[in-house]
Amino acid sequence: MNTQINIADSIESMSDDALLAYANKLIELQEDDKKNFALHYYVPANATVGRIHDLTCGTIGIFGGNGSGKTEHALVEGIIRCTGQIPESLKATYPRQKIRGPIKMRVVCESLTTVLENIILPKLQYFSWNGVLPQGGGKGHWGWIPKHCLIQGDWKKSYNNRLRLLSVVYRNPDTDEIEGMSQIQFMSYDQDASDFASGDVHYCLHDEPPPHAIWKENLARVMRGGKGSTILVSMTWPTNPASPVDWIFDEIYDKGTPGLLRDNDVEIINIFTTMNPHLDQEVVGERAAAMSKLERDARIYGLPIRFSNRIHPDFTDQPKSWCFECGCIVVLKEDGICTKCSGTYITEFCHVEPVEPKFNYACFCLLDPHPRKPHFLAWVQVTSNEDFEVVATKQVEGGAEDVRDAVQEVERLLPYCNVVRIMDPNMGASPSGATRELTWQMEFDNVGLHFDLGSDSDVGRSRLNDFLKPDPKFLRPRFRLDPACADASAQMKRYVWDENKIAGNKDVKQVPLQKNDDYPTLFKYLMNRMPGHVDHELSVYRRDRSSTTNYCVKEHHGLRR
Repeated sequence: MNTQINIADSIESMSDDALLAYANKLIELQEDDKKNFALHYYVPANATVGRIHDLTCGTIGIFGGNGSGKTEHALVEGIIRCTGQIPESLKATYPRQKIRGPIKMRVVCESLTTVLENIILPKLQYFSWNGVLPQGGGKGHWGWIPKHCLIQGDWKKSYNNRLRLLSVVYRNPDTDEIEGMSQIQFMSYDQDASDFASGDVHYCLHDEPPPHAIWKENLARVMRGGKGSTILVSMTWPTNPASPVDWIFDEIYDKGTPGLLRDNDVEIINIFTTMNPHLDQEVVGERAAAMSKLERDARIYGLPIRFSNRIHPDFTDQPKSWCFECGCIVVLKEDGICTKCSGTYITEFCHVEPVEPKFNYACFCLLDPHPRKPHFLAWVQVTSNEDFEVVATKQVEGGAEDVRDAVQEVERLLPYCNVVRIMDPNMGASPSGATRELTWQMEFDNVGLHFDLGSDSDVGRSRLNDFLKPDPKFLRPRFRLDPACADASAQMKRYVWDENKIAGNKDVKQVPLQKNDDYPTLFKYLMNRMPGHVDHELSVYRRDRSSTTNYCVKEHHGLRR
């Protein structure tokens, strides 16, 4: 059969054999295009890691499990900036201010031989398949650098193996005209920090945690690159507690999460291995089932070992799977069954979801006052099912009057008829200033806010843990937070038990670390009270008529002012 195709022939005039041959030729051309221009077909593995393409900040941390795609997506972001080629899936949303013309990019990895040659470069070479076999299948991709962005379409002419320097063509994203050459320099952590102290860098990627000295040198290079330059680390947290990564917590992780240390120029992304559709998730599930919880948290969920002793370990702000037969968080096989028990009584859950305040629900305002840092406030409603939903949080600088004003500002937007107030019993009963007779509770009384003293029993923590587990009937947790309460969510993920500096033969400590404890402790006070749906009747509090605030709480009516 003559398979030569005359493109001018109309489809209607083609025979069945000719039409089949034409279709096969089109498929062949498309597969060839997917190989030579894989970047055009790129789609982020999930919305979470896809955020990297929306961010315009100066520092980014991507923390994830092994094989979660953290380095893959960080490389793609750099290639977009180096070549000016925006994938079709991102054209409508990609911030054009990040496309600056030819740039200098630096990639730093653990080893030039075992990591660069075997892992990093194949992710870039258009002729190298990355993923599950067979080649060209649905679980993987060809190298990200387009063939037409190489010098004469030749990898060997573009890559200088001696200098570890890759030159790529930058094309205008609108006209596709060549405007110059971008350079990608490859270095490793076994080099001296002084080797990094030269040149300007516009995009610097660290694959796995770098030594602090190298990070600081690269930070200086990126600073020289000017506004719009980015320094980034993509890593899995080490399981060895002696690993020197505390500086990453201080300079990236803490600054990229909501709270007092938040830096708007720093962003972090947390991703799981289970989120990567290009992996064989059944194999991932089998391997995860054989891991210890500590190893699974680090290698699958990308959690730092520092948080391995979390007080509320089941809390999550990203969807996870819960097996009711195992009674814990599990990894699923591709057919949706549990890798540990092969059970099917499973639900996907998350503690962060939109919460709608309802006027007929009981509402509790919780307060943790502080003399030297902001006062922490949270509003929690009790649903008709007696679930607990955090509808708002706020941190307020200043004194009692400032707290009163902030409370009134928030509660004007909430529909509740009554609000019951509870405060930290330790701070509430302690002196608020030089006069020992005047307590924090009295300070707030004097401005028209009466707070009951909560109970400091440890029972509330275990009750909260029970409410964090998905309910077997409703298939969802009984304690939830609105996405707007990001500061409370961040503390719940970082609230840990204190540890002995030198363990030896000492028993483990039974007290929490006094850090990231404000909101979790407020929720403990509420759990100690265990209010029901109708537990919102108000007591009457009256002050001396000589008071300038005219404080009076009316029973059953109105907000507490």
